[in-house]
Amino acid sequence: MLVASHHDTIIGIMAETTSTTRDFVVNPIIEFETQQEGEKVILLLRAHLVTQIPWVLLVIILLILPAFIGSILSLVSINLFSLIPARFVGVITAFYYLLVFGYAFERFLKWYFNVYLLTNERIVDFDFYGVLYKAISDARLSQIQDVSAKTIGAIATFFNYGDILVQTAAESQEFEFLAVPKPDVVVRRITEELQKEEGEPLGAVM
Repeated sequence: MLVASHHDTIIGIMAETTSTTRDFVVNPIIEFETQQEGEKVILLLRAHLVTQIPWVLLVIILLILPAFIGSILSLVSINLFSLIPARFVGVITAFYYLLVFGYAFERFLKWYFNVYLLTNERIVDFDFYGVLYKAISDARLSQIQDVSAKTIGAIATFFNYGDILVQTAAESQEFEFLAVPKPDVVVRRITEELQKEEGEPLGAVM
């Protein structure tokens, strides 16, 4: 996972909230566990914030749903307390909201920790599947064979996000940066780093 140079820690990541909690960060001040000496992070990418709106709206609906249910039951003259003892209503309500907040927290963590990095030496893909499981894959710039971007749909076009496909000669031959902001800028920055890498002398960071 990412390990940054600040104080607030969440499951192995520490980050400056002013710089690394966004979906597109240039030259972030972070360190990560497989980082090599002399390696600098150029881009930190997450899925565009607008792609998180559906689950945020769902959470809002779930939060206000009990109030609507109570109002509907009142309109049809059904007394909930006559069906369920009052002490159980409070427990059920607390458990329900606990589930909703748990779902929201899980979705936030998946967005926050699913990170794509471009460094001056390689690309790195952090996949967060849960608190107990993560996957990290990377490929050196010298192994990249092709970089392309695609933006599909009116929403993606309007908010300027899309998918980046990186073809490599590494063990993981394809890397996909999904729904990242400014795909044209990302492709350009990767291409620029490729050009720099090709001009580097022998003895660069290995």
